Amino acid sequence: MKGLLFILSSVFFVLLSSSTNVEEEKDITGLWKSRDQHSAKPRSLVAIYKYQDMYYGRMLATYDDNGNIKDSIFEQKGRATGVVGHPPYCGMDFVYNVQKMRYSRGNTPKYKGKIIDPEKGRVYNAKLWRSGNDLILRGELWIFGKNIPWYKASESDLPKGFSMSEIKDFVPVVPKAL
Repeated sequence: MKGLLFILSSVFFVLLSSSTNVEEEKDITGLWKSRDQHSAKPRSLVAIYKYQDMYYGRMLATYDDNGNIKDSIFEQKGRATGVVGHPPYCGMDFVYNVQKMRYSRGNTPKYKGKIIDPEKGRVYNAKLWRSGNDLILRGELWIFGKNIPWYKASESDLPKGFSMSEIKDFVPVVPKAL
């Protein structure tokens, strides 16, 4: 009887720990490279982070057509012309108020929130979920939308002088459209 109890508790522990790992693998936090809607070229480096039970996406860097960093949170060049105050692109929380959806089909958790187009100032509904190593971001206007896969990035993609530990100190600033 003790042996059966040991086996059942071991199986339960393994199942519990494996389901936790699956959930961690499908978490949306981390570093991501957004890509151009019409090509596979990276456009920006984004940190998705959690703050008080919501998720936010902050732009850390942008890339030129050759894949080199052209703008970063340390060298802010480009400005968001569609946002009140025209803040720099890098450092902006352009994905915001994202929460885990209560009901998701399948094993993949889905999240919903808002995304702002910093150039035009349009705000869209957003859905996010993991698909393999990619993060899928779907911007929606009414029933119309587009899925854009983002690549998983690593610490080596960060701008020089920035560390992952700084992300835990982020406090979101939600932009306002013009």
